Amino acid sequence: MLALPPAAFSHPEIQSQIDVLNAQLMQQPGNPALLLQRADLYRRHGDFVSAKRDLAAAGQAETVPAELPFYEGRLQLDSGQAAAAEHSFSRYLGAMPKHATAYVLRAEARSAQGSMEQAAQDYGEAIKLSEAPAPELFRLAARCLVQAGDSQWPAAEEMLDSGLARFPRETSLLGLAVDLALAQNDPESAVALVSSLPGALLRLPQWQARANLANTLSTNDPASRAEGLRIARQRLVAYTSN
Repeated sequence: MLALPPAAFSHPEIQSQIDVLNAQLMQQPGNPALLLQRADLYRRHGDFVSAKRDLAAAGQAETVPAELPFYEGRLQLDSGQAAAAEHSFSRYLGAMPKHATAYVLRAEARSAQGSMEQAAQDYGEAIKLSEAPAPELFRLAARCLVQAGDSQWPAAEEMLDSGLARFPRETSLLGLAVDLALAQNDPESAVALVSSLPGALLRLPQWQARANLANTLSTNDPASRAEGLRIARQRLVAYTSN
């Protein structure tokens, strides 16, 4: 019996969509819109070679689709080519400057290269362009600003404040905001944020640890405060690096 690789069975719903497009392309060979659709399905299926082949074919069409750089960028990002992906998304945004998803994906490409301030700017653009931006966009933007260095921590705080104004009970934003306040030696703000949580959450270990650290930073003992601040900064960097 012939043994097929696991990928052959990993996404049956995607494979069925590819089969439909295969049939359509037999009737309309070289149709660039269909090639883009199939390329994206191949990408999601993990078949990067076939995806690249379809994108190349779409690029040879008489009328090259305006979306081609977007799909090229997605494939490059998924295949670990962050610099090439950034270039493709920049090309696409040059023609489509109000495409929020392209900003998010370019932010991912820039973050993968360590360009954290630029990545945060892209997340910020995506937030501005989205009718209902997800809390995760605010968290990712703030995370990039934290990773950019402590000179950007006030900007990260502003980003989290904007997110919490929309989502005051979003724990992913609250947790990062508390950690950032502690790392900036601002236990009062940290306590105020923690106190907004329901009692059940306050009893969880991660929130107890934050409350204890805020208490340490509020003591009269300089050595304890210095050690608490060291731990707070270490925790923030570790949390945003994961």
